[in-house]
Amino acid sequence: MNSKKIIKWSGSKTYLKPYVDDFIEDALKRGDLKEPFSYFEPFFGSGAVYFHLKEKYNIKTAYLNDNLQELIYFYRYLRDNNVSYFYKYLKNKADIYNSKRNYNTKNNTYIEWRKQYNDLITNKNFNNLKKSELKEMSTLFILLNQTCFNGVYRKNPKGLFNVPHGRSYKKDVDKYNHINLPSLESFKFVSKSLENSELIAGDYKSSLRKAKRGDLVYLDPPYFDTVNYYGSETFSKENHIELRDIVDSLLENGVNIILSNSNSRESRKLYDGQMLSIRSIPVTRTIQRKKSKNQVYKRDKKELFITSTKPLKVVELFAGVGGFRLGLEKKSNTDYKIVWSNQWEPLTKTQHASMVYKERFNTKTNEHSDKDIFTVETKDIPNHDLLVGGFPCQDYSVATTLKNSKGLIGKKGVLWWAIHRILDEKGSKRPKYLFLENVDRLLKSPSTQRGRDFAVMLKSLDELGYAVEWRVINAADYGMPQKRHRIYFLGYHKSTKIYKELKKSEKSSWLLKLGVLAKAFKAKQIEPETTFELNGTLDEISKSFNKNGKLSPFLNTGLMINGQVMTLKSNAVYRGKQTLLKDIVQTKGIDNSFYLTNSELKDWKYLKGAKKIERKDSKGFVYTYSEGSMSFPDSLEKPSRTIITGEGGPAPSRFKHVIKQRNKYRRLTPVELERLNMFPDNHTKLDGITDSKRAFFMGNALVVGVIEKIGSTLLKSID
Repeated sequence: MNSKKIIKWSGSKTYLKPYVDDFIEDALKRGDLKEPFSYFEPFFGSGAVYFHLKEKYNIKTAYLNDNLQELIYFYRYLRDNNVSYFYKYLKNKADIYNSKRNYNTKNNTYIEWRKQYNDLITNKNFNNLKKSELKEMSTLFILLNQTCFNGVYRKNPKGLFNVPHGRSYKKDVDKYNHINLPSLESFKFVSKSLENSELIAGDYKSSLRKAKRGDLVYLDPPYFDTVNYYGSETFSKENHIELRDIVDSLLENGVNIILSNSNSRESRKLYDGQMLSIRSIPVTRTIQRKKSKNQVYKRDKKELFITSTKPLKVVELFAGVGGFRLGLEKKSNTDYKIVWSNQWEPLTKTQHASMVYKERFNTKTNEHSDKDIFTVETKDIPNHDLLVGGFPCQDYSVATTLKNSKGLIGKKGVLWWAIHRILDEKGSKRPKYLFLENVDRLLKSPSTQRGRDFAVMLKSLDELGYAVEWRVINAADYGMPQKRHRIYFLGYHKSTKIYKELKKSEKSSWLLKLGVLAKAFKAKQIEPETTFELNGTLDEISKSFNKNGKLSPFLNTGLMINGQVMTLKSNAVYRGKQTLLKDIVQTKGIDNSFYLTNSELKDWKYLKGAKKIERKDSKGFVYTYSEGSMSFPDSLEKPSRTIITGEGGPAPSRFKHVIKQRNKYRRLTPVELERLNMFPDNHTKLDGITDSKRAFFMGNALVVGVIEKIGSTLLKSID
């Protein structure tokens, strides 16, 4: 990058070379950027980034802007005129300066050049300058740049260039007062690189109007903590906010963004939460920095290097306290962004889970809804790439056949049909991917028509253009701390690359090797696969699917595409470390209320033990109710049993966890319950939220580690 620069410039971005290259190579690999591409740089300066890119990549058209008119007209002169002739004229003046052996005469020459330059640029219409005047202005621009203080360009309120001569008096005047012009080859390279470019001298906003999807924009505005804008104007906080809004618009339109800014609290706050990757990189400045004892410029700690990441925009339904969000939006991961979420608990006035969600993720009013999803209009839900949610298991039977000629709908209040309604009404804007979770009994409900509910769901997704793959996953089988069986299923719209790959793949290979779930969680087949077709309409499937069948045809692993189903039974394959209950328990700071008293212990042991009880039903029939014993206390040397919603509170229960620690029996704390679902400690701790309510949240939650693993694998398949 250094070799092709022809001017010195304060704040030059020469050091960005490896970071810019990494971003562009990744963007080319993803297909977000394709050569030749259009390039926009509205704060051009020395053009260090552009000239590097021009040397390495195929840039179709460049739109280069700076509000410093003399800079842009200098570049225009180089682009449009004979560079060899100009360089000869420039070198002659530089040689005259270098030939002077007295510092004072050199300083006088500098002052005279500065006066001539100001006469050319002050209160002038640059478009009316004669060609000879443009040549003289361009020559003086380079000479002053080479001899002023550190390449600074500063003007006073009258618009006069007022930077002092860059060297103080020294005996060895050749060493401290000598112009070393860049080579003629460097000037020719710059001139050639500016062909097919628009050089704009004006407001940065106007130079971005032509930016569109697939283009590359590099933004290097004056920084928050160094806001001088060539001394004539300042780039204020309001200007930075305006630029942030423009960046937002560019991202929405699919433009690739690189942005530099100071590693300041203001900069981070401004761009945090947008669809951007923000990283801090080391930087060395040569302006306004103190020198160390050995005369080497100190390195600034950091500078922000901000880039567009093109994250998948996610809508999270039935969000609870944010398990999906925690798994997808890891701190180190910027590839997913939750753009809207919904959490509503029926039969309760205060929406406690929604309170926790909004507090933990600092959601804006338009980013989270705590209303009944059936009352939220689809148009008020942002367009998105991925829809996620852990929806309740209900009766998914179809209640009617037609409604307003819009096809089949389900029973009022059944939440699957809320998902279906959103997908249907989004039309061509419906999400490309679905990532949903439910209890594993979904595969075999209802008891009177095994598998019907899942068949209705698959058929409805098929009609909307999705293929689906599913797997029942026990988190503990893959080293996680809780034995929690859940069905996870992914939907791929027919417009996606994954759908097309699935369509042409051998289906059993997809389920065991090639699919997203197979790559995320290895499994082996233990029973032969079966195939069948989902024939008929939704109404017909609802009424007749597996009528009188004793077993569900859906096994714990399967897929559906174009109405064709393949399903098989598989077991987990995992040889990694196992997280045990003892690994997550707290060892200190336990409130006394969690310990069982001697009088309570008797009731707990009874409820956990085996028993046979004579009971009588409503018709007077006498029968014996029996149940086996449960481990008491729970073993610390195994993963935990499944957390239930009634885990909280001191009342004795057969299903709550009890552990023995230091010869005392106690219930699990809210923090331990959070850890079993791999939530951050005290994620659910909030004023007004009881320990019992926190336990309820975790009983309804999912294991975050499963979501994280599937989410990261899905990204790799999309790329």
